This record gives sequence, C-alpha cells and structure tokens, in this order.
Amino acid sequence: MWSDLIVSLDLPPSGEILMLGDDVATIELPVGAGRRFDVGNLVLVTRGEAPQPDATALETGLESDRLDLVILRDAAGSVENLRRVLIEAYRVLKPGGGVMLTEFDAATLLDSRPQQYPQLLLSNLYPRVGQHLLRRHPRQMDIGMALVKTGFKDADAYSLDFPLGHFRDFQAYADSVAVEGWRGMDQLTAEELDFVLDQLPELMKTVAPAGEFDDVEPVTVARGYKPD
Repeated sequence: MWSDLIVSLDLPPSGEILMLGDDVATIELPVGAGRRFDVGNLVLVTRGEAPQPDATALETGLESDRLDLVILRDAAGSVENLRRVLIEAYRVLKPGGGVMLTEFDAATLLDSRPQQYPQLLLSNLYPRVGQHLLRRHPRQMDIGMALVKTGFKDADAYSLDFPLGHFRDFQAYADSVAVEGWRGMDQLTAEELDFVLDQLPELMKTVAPAGEFDDVEPVTVARGYKPD
C-alpha cells in the first residue's frame, strides 16, 4: 500500500528516504540501493551516513537539504507537535523533495457508526478514549494548513479507509483485537481491557449480524513538496 501511495501521489519512489513514526519498521519500499538503518521509530534509507541513535522526528540530526522523501506515519504525537515535525521534515528535504504524511483520522471515526468502523465501540464505551485520540491525531484540515504554513507547495490531504482484515468469526476477531489492539486501548485499565475483550464477541453480533465483515480504519493521507 505504501508503494502504491507514493506512486499515486507522484512522490519520489527512490533515493534517500526517511520514515518516522509508529511501526515504520514494518514498511517495505522499493527504494533502490541505499542501506536501511532502523533507529527506534525512525528508518533511514541512505547511501550516506547512518542516523544518530538518539534521533527523533523533532530532531533527526541529519544535514539540511539531504533527502528525497520523508514519510511521516502517525509521527506528530499530538496536534501541538505537528508543525514542529513538519519543520524538521522541510529542513532535511532537498528542494523538490516530497513529504507524505499519514495520520489516524480520529474525527471521522468519532462521527461514524460501529458498523463502519468497529473500533468505535471502544470510544462509545469509554468517551475519554475518543478525546485522547482527537488530541493525539491532527484533523485533516489541521494537516493541510500546517503543510502550507511550513512552506510546502502543492499541499493536499484526503481520507481513505485502511484495511485491517476480513473476519467470519466474532471470537476470532476478539482474539485479533487482543493481539493487535485498537487505537486508544492503552488508555484503559486492566479491568476495562478485560471487560472489552470479554464482551466484544457479543457486541460484534449487533454490529455485523451477518457474521462476516471487513475491519478498516480511517486515515488521513497528505503530501507536499519543498519548493525548488
């Protein structure tokens, strides 16, 4: 999916690439002959020097005007941090380089129904989870405005549904959620988590009475380019 997004957004498909944020180590890209360095929530594909072990999305430690593409996957950490992360991405990109940003679309989730996004059940049961997700993940409009204010050109943003799996058994789905988790589950106490997982098969019977369903989650995808 990441390769398809890069192609569809007309972003540089190769060269020196920096990936920052949640689970970026799982992203595989056809990025040419550069070496891949994994440092925590940072992955650098480069023909140059390795990143410093304490590198972060806010302070990568990389030279300015060095990279062809920066990918940010849930990298902001909060609405307040979004602009700071984009400023660092802008600094390390070459003129003409691109940034691709994906963030969980909490606003769309909370304005939907569990039949569309089953993980909304969690925020319905515990509203504080929904509020946490809104603080954690910038809205689509905030992302677009932050790209423009940082200096990126041709900035745009849109929503899509990211596929998580197809299920035919409610207990199998509950078992999958127990392993993979839903967004915001880290905000629950141990007792609340046990309750959710115990009740989930019965809850899903009301959400998907046919017994077969696709699990997806809404994400925002955005891009921009550093002016030549």
